[in-house]
Amino acid sequence: MKDHFDPCPVSDTAALVMLWASRYYVEIPIVKHYIERLDLTHGYPLLKRYNEICPWYSEVIINRKHFIKNAVTELLKNDPERTVIVNLGAGFSPLGLELLPWLSDNVRFTEIDLRNMEIKQRLYAELAPDHLLPLSCIKADITDTQSLRDILREKFNETGSTRLIVVMEGLSYYIDQMVMQNVMDSLKESFPNLAIVFEHLKPCPRIHQERRYIPYDIFSHVRDYTGIDRMTTYAEDEIVAMLGPGFSTRYSDMDEMELRRTQKSTYFPAPEYGWLSVAVGERK
Repeated sequence: MKDHFDPCPVSDTAALVMLWASRYYVEIPIVKHYIERLDLTHGYPLLKRYNEICPWYSEVIINRKHFIKNAVTELLKNDPERTVIVNLGAGFSPLGLELLPWLSDNVRFTEIDLRNMEIKQRLYAELAPDHLLPLSCIKADITDTQSLRDILREKFNETGSTRLIVVMEGLSYYIDQMVMQNVMDSLKESFPNLAIVFEHLKPCPRIHQERRYIPYDIFSHVRDYTGIDRMTTYAEDEIVAMLGPGFSTRYSDMDEMELRRTQKSTYFPAPEYGWLSVAVGERK
């Protein structure tokens, strides 16, 4: 007999990202089952609108997700210490499920967001009951730096961890640079052995002229649709300055992400043809 459940409604912009990534998610059985428990209906109008701007935009999202997952696993391979991985502003992202093979008593994965964390924890309990110890969801405002520090210190105390890996995916666009700097400074002050995987939008002048219309048309609509004042962008030198001295930073554009995933340069022949980048900063 098949299980019966009422799919959980997902907001339009979050559902949009999952719809774009659906080809990638179906390759991972537990993530496929997780997505089946979500109602992505609200994302379809945006999917239709944005696919008219860029019919292959799913490649951008899949490349990004593939790259970030592998960036985290490479950090774990290179330094197998007791580690807490925290996904800030996680939403319904299934990154924790993607990383299940790496999680253990020594490697914990914590997701933090203001909404839907109780729902997500329940879904994890259904899908991965044997992994609830290393996989947890916490409701909190990530810009409240004192609260964020307290949550992470508690996780460190529980596990005896020595290292923190912070993932920021699909988050930095919506947070002012000064607020982000405060978050970064708080993490740097509290956790000496720190790595940050920071995905972001590039400034318009860093994007090839013939490609600028894609992020402009899509993200200007997202800005107006969500009611935020502006989309925040970062250049590589701004990220290096924000991390400060003591960090070794590796910066990757969409051309590298595509090549690593597909071994081809179909959509991104050079760095300036992409508008999303990921910086991986590591301090020991």
